[in-house]
Amino acid sequence: MVRLSALIGWIVFLAGCTVSGGGTIPSAALKDPKKLYAHGERRLKKDYPEDARMVFQRLRTLFPLSQYALMAELKIAETHRKEGNFITAATAYRDFEKDHPTHEAVTSGLTTWWIGYCNFRLGPGDFFLFPPAEQRDLMHTRAAYMIFQMFMSRYPDSPHLARVKKYYTRSREMLVKHEFYAANFYAQKKKLKGVRNRMEFILTEFPDSPRVPEAAVILSRAYIKLGEPQKAVDLCNKIIVHYPKRPQAAEAARILAEATRKLSARTKAPGRGPQ
Repeated sequence: MVRLSALIGWIVFLAGCTVSGGGTIPSAALKDPKKLYAHGERRLKKDYPEDARMVFQRLRTLFPLSQYALMAELKIAETHRKEGNFITAATAYRDFEKDHPTHEAVTSGLTTWWIGYCNFRLGPGDFFLFPPAEQRDLMHTRAAYMIFQMFMSRYPDSPHLARVKKYYTRSREMLVKHEFYAANFYAQKKKLKGVRNRMEFILTEFPDSPRVPEAAVILSRAYIKLGEPQKAVDLCNKIIVHYPKRPQAAEAARILAEATRKLSARTKAPGRGPQ
């Protein structure tokens, strides 16, 4: 009977120490938060995020006041991210920011970067079996763009700035591409106001996009067709001044000449004075 009780106790102990992937939590680690944290990291590096999460959760339960418990909280968010559970991961990072606003991971912008990255990954990808990204819902891409934009303003000296800029550019151009897609749809439907609104949005919201000159030329043409030649003149002059070496500058010069003729004809029309 004693042997049976001992055997049952041993089985229960092993069950508490076992993780998937063929690994177990060493008994020594269960007595030392540093060793337990290191074990969780090893499981994560070996691509066993669920195992690692179990280890980090155990650490927080056994050693709630340890510095490693705080570090484990961040690692738990990482395990969700590694598994592709981006909503859960973003929420975990956001909760960490609220609970520990002075922690280095927060003040350096690390948690903000991961929140933006998770939102970016929640947006549409470029998998060839799916419709192009510009044709799909970009709600999360917009959220990521705004987070990255805020990051660059708030953490200009962050060590994470380079990768934030990379994903800022990617999210921005996905949004710009969507606006061009929508403008083309309106153009096919002969809805010039829709074209105008989309191109004005690009110039206002994404002024650092390399596709701004292209949008400006399309907008200039729309202004002429909508009977707004003065706006076309003003915009074409800006294109020529700010982008003299871009091919759109030559196109802007042609549109400018047309818009100027229309303005001249308007001022010379019977019964109409200068506008």
